[in-house]
Amino acid sequence: MTDGTDPVAARRRSPKGVARRSAILEAALKAYATSDRLGPRLRDIADAAGVTEAGVLHHFGSKDELFVAILRRRDEAAASLHDLGTADGQNAYLAETTRTPGLTKLFVDMSAAAADPTHPAHAFMAEHRAAVVTVISRLAPDADVDAVESLAALAEGLQLQWIADPSIDVAGRMRRLTTLLLGLDR
Repeated sequence: MTDGTDPVAARRRSPKGVARRSAILEAALKAYATSDRLGPRLRDIADAAGVTEAGVLHHFGSKDELFVAILRRRDEAAASLHDLGTADGQNAYLAETTRTPGLTKLFVDMSAAAADPTHPAHAFMAEHRAAVVTVISRLAPDADVDAVESLAALAEGLQLQWIADPSIDVAGRMRRLTTLLLGLDR
């Protein structure tokens, strides 16, 4: 457009566009939460949302933007379902990740993709990691920052290992590692 207005952004802000985007996002989150490690196809998400694949991309701009939106929504849901200010809430959330392999695989994939500073997941993953560090720090406000940041990295790494070996007890290992690194009995 010659007036400088982004037509895609304008559609996303319209009440109808916001509602459609939200419906697609909910369908995508549910599809990933109930899928295996391979995750759903874009066609599956589109069908569940009652739109075409092009319609999904129209509302999100790209598959990667959709993936980031799914992970943002996942984090919002985790914060509303679990008291992340407590060790029990954090452990419950980590245990939940092993019941949603599609979402966990998406998170691992976007973590790797975020290494590229131009990738849509780059900013999200930086925000996510900062939030994880903040949540862990609440449990041990006097803890060494390096230990807290290492725990955040360990949580991601354990999820990656779990994708390859579902016998790994992510929450159990995090409890033990937290005790070792922070001296907390979780």
